[in-house]
Amino acid sequence: MITADFAAALSRALVIGLFGGVGLILTQVYSRRGPLIFPVYAAILAALTLSLARAPNLPFASRFVIALTSTLLATAMAFAATLVLAARARRKLVESGRQFAPRRVPAWGLPLILLILAAVSAGVAHVAA
Repeated sequence: MITADFAAALSRALVIGLFGGVGLILTQVYSRRGPLIFPVYAAILAALTLSLARAPNLPFASRFVIALTSTLLATAMAFAATLVLAARARRKLVESGRQFAPRRVPAWGLPLILLILAAVSAGVAHVAA
C-alpha cells in the first residue's frame, strides 16, 4: 500500500532524478573528460539522501525503492542521450566516407550498472535512516 509519505518522497526523488539526468546529459555533451560524471552522480546521491531523511517513518525497503527509481531515471536519461549522440556521430562518419568499426556492448555491462545502482541506492537508504 502506498502511503502519503511514500508518494511525497517518491515525487521529490523523481524530480531529483530528472534534474540529475539533465546534469548527466549536459556533462556528456559539454565535457570530454569522463570522470566529470562522478561529481554529478555524487550530487544526485547527496540530494536523495537529504530528501529521504525528511521522511523518518519510511522503512528501509521503501527508501531503497525510491532511491533506486531515481537513480535509474537519471541513468536511463543519460543512456538515451548517449545513444542519440552516438547515432549522430555515426551518421557523420558514414556521410564523410570514413570507415569505422562498430563497438559491441559487453553482455556484463547492463547487469554491472544495475548492481552498482542497487548498491549505492542501498547506501543512500541506509544513511538516510
